[in-house]
Amino acid sequence: MGEDRDHGEREKLSWSEIDKRRGQARSRQEQHPRGRAARERAEGDKRSALKEAESLFSRDKGGEAGAALAKVLRDAHGSPQLGDACREYVEQLGVPNDPALLSILLDSGERPLMQPALERLLELKASGGLEVTGSLKIQLRTLSQEPDDDIAGLCEDLLESLAAHA
Repeated sequence: MGEDRDHGEREKLSWSEIDKRRGQARSRQEQHPRGRAARERAEGDKRSALKEAESLFSRDKGGEAGAALAKVLRDAHGSPQLGDACREYVEQLGVPNDPALLSILLDSGERPLMQPALERLLELKASGGLEVTGSLKIQLRTLSQEPDDDIAGLCEDLLESLAAHA
């Protein structure tokens, strides 16, 4: 019994060859998410990471000056200078295409900034260029309760558009 069992008929396989026949490499086992919700979450994480990486290598409107204005806008978010920073950005570069910057314009609370930002979001959604985050949906739901009918109506239109394509 202690003798060679295969009697020299089979060739010996290396561990990498055995793993290849199994369909997986032992050294690089990838863990795939289990369940539909986990796969969707992983896919969403992948999309947002790719989008963030792309934004590092591309500039919004205005090149370096645009990047500087966007930084000023982000830094002013939550401060009393937000309205001034938003107006400065829009005056120099126009309404941004970046949903994060559009969200900041919505936070300004100033109708002349909010309405064009909502219209741009609708354009981006229609063209398929809008990746909607949960925080943006919450922001739109909140703004849909605005006393200003134009702002509330644009928010409702955008929310309906998001629901129709979800």
